[in-house]
Amino acid sequence: MTMPPFLRAAAGPLKLMLQDRLAVIGLCVLSFIIVMALFAPFLSTHNPRHINEIEDGSVLTRGADVWELSESLGPLALNDAESMGAVALVVGRQGTVWSREGGEWVRVDVPVEADLNAVALQPDGRALVVGAGGTVLQRTGTDWRIIDAPTPANLQGVAWIDAAAALIVGAGEEIWRFDTATGTIEEIASPVGRGFALRSVGLDSDGTLLAVGERGLAVRYDPATNEAALERLGSSRDLNHIHIAPGGAALVTGERGTLLRRDTPDAQWVTDPAPDTRALRTGWIDDAGRAVAAGRNGIIMEWDGAAWQIVPTESERHLRALLIEGDSWLALGSDRFVTRLAPPSREHWFGTDHLGRDLFSQNVHGSRIALLVGFLGAALVVLIGTNVGLIAGYYRGRTETILMRTVDVMYGIPFEPFALILVLLFQPSLLIVILAVSLLTWRTVARLIRSQVLSLRERPFVKAARVAGASDLRIMYLHIFPNVMPLVFLELAIIVGVSIIAEATLSFLGLGPPHSISWGGILHDARLSGAWRTAWWWNLPPGIFIMTTVLSVFFISRSLEVVANPRLRARQ
Repeated sequence: MTMPPFLRAAAGPLKLMLQDRLAVIGLCVLSFIIVMALFAPFLSTHNPRHINEIEDGSVLTRGADVWELSESLGPLALNDAESMGAVALVVGRQGTVWSREGGEWVRVDVPVEADLNAVALQPDGRALVVGAGGTVLQRTGTDWRIIDAPTPANLQGVAWIDAAAALIVGAGEEIWRFDTATGTIEEIASPVGRGFALRSVGLDSDGTLLAVGERGLAVRYDPATNEAALERLGSSRDLNHIHIAPGGAALVTGERGTLLRRDTPDAQWVTDPAPDTRALRTGWIDDAGRAVAAGRNGIIMEWDGAAWQIVPTESERHLRALLIEGDSWLALGSDRFVTRLAPPSREHWFGTDHLGRDLFSQNVHGSRIALLVGFLGAALVVLIGTNVGLIAGYYRGRTETILMRTVDVMYGIPFEPFALILVLLFQPSLLIVILAVSLLTWRTVARLIRSQVLSLRERPFVKAARVAGASDLRIMYLHIFPNVMPLVFLELAIIVGVSIIAEATLSFLGLGPPHSISWGGILHDARLSGAWRTAWWWNLPPGIFIMTTVLSVFFISRSLEVVANPRLRARQ
């Protein structure tokens, strides 16, 4: 069985490539990138469009000018903290409990795995911890005891009334009084009774307790009468935390930067203007006038005696608790937060961008657009250029003049402005990128093919075919075209690299397909974000992929120069 002429023509360039070491390297690299593009969904470690979030037991320590990020306390968020004397307890998700003595953290084992939301300490070291599912834990010495709850409520706050009793509040407007002597819980009727969430409670200087919650709800509980009454603090926003100093100074923090402050027990509550509207989750105040508030995205504000000032922090992690021990100020978190501009790690091999998206997965998927535009654009370029060259070289005369003058006009059109006009006339899309590449780049292919056809049309085998009665189309495509096929392969290899660079250039300028991930688009996002000078892991991989792909195509096309250059052929 004889091989078709076009397959015989293609076999020659393939043999030349296999004889060149650099071409073999180029074939291997290009094959790897093609495999990466084909199996991108399986090779990606994350969804390339997904904003990645992580949870962390974050600790920020107050420094001279900035709150510095310290070593985290595990992978789970921390919800509340309290210190009493030299002992401090921190509680968090999934039964996380840490104690701190002398600046050293020690993990504490507790008999539950529920999320723990609040902790209260006694001077003698006894502790009460509450959490999700009606979790109530009592610590005496080093022993932890589970207290049976009346209902499986989501408990949010706890404060000691005295050495023998504590008050617990929950997300369903629960108000429970816990008796340490009997280990029982008594339910107190709420003055509202509409199921509003109570999120924090504090012991006031007069012995009563004040609980705050959503929609500005404030409930004062009097242990003497065992009753709760509604109190107005002057805000209708959700209130997240209350802290009351021993002398009566108090601070309430809430959503949209809510700050309610009281300097003395008899003073009116004042709504302080906040320098930021992010949610504040925790606050602390003392009777000397010092105060601090913390919340989402690493926001920390400090009271300077006249106004609240934002203090710089080294992290945008969400903060839920403050631990103040003398001159040691700690801010603790963190809920799930976006891993913005994270450097390469085990979780994200190429790091993340400014939106927390995985850059390794984006680069893997970006190979698809690069190769699609590279090969499809090159195929269109060769298709147009080869046909124009064949027709111009074969027919000569007026046909050649018209086609070659058209090529000259196309040489006068710059690529980027032409692509910009196409985008303005239509809209950015993959089709526009391919058209911009193919409608301009074919001109060189047409000139090269024409020059070859001018020589081939005078060969004896063409004259013999013409005498035998073959049509012009048959002569062009069955007799002349197989002889220019090696040159077509050479131009195809070159144009693939040109098309990849052209697509990366257009995408980098913002003219690429807006909803597709490409290497040029990754560089475009890095430039727009303003972090491209510092986040080296964002710029380097797509640049290396573009360079490696184009270089591999260059090595392949270099081995095919022998086809088009008779002098090189003679040397071999």
